[in-house]
Amino acid sequence: MTDRVQLNLRLDGRRDLLETIKEVAAAQGLSVNAWVVRTLETAANSSATPITKSELLPEPMPAIRDIEPVLDISLDGKLDTLLAAKFAGIEERLGKLSA
Repeated sequence: MTDRVQLNLRLDGRRDLLETIKEVAAAQGLSVNAWVVRTLETAANSSATPITKSELLPEPMPAIRDIEPVLDISLDGKLDTLLAAKFAGIEERLGKLSA
């Protein structure tokens, strides 16, 4: 009897990765399970040194403060346009009330 062990792997938000794995496995004539096991074996055996945590982390997103000046300029223009339209509406209503 084979010793059956199981690894439950969640791919939260990575449906694209799952679809790619399915396609690659099918192209190689393997089940998803067989492809993942083979890929994990290859990675584990080829890695002479353990993978560090920093190698697993994605590159950080650009700082939000780099985006803020661009947003400020864009939002200022949009707000100016919206306020001008509101004030024009108010002036029109006031004109009608005073008439």
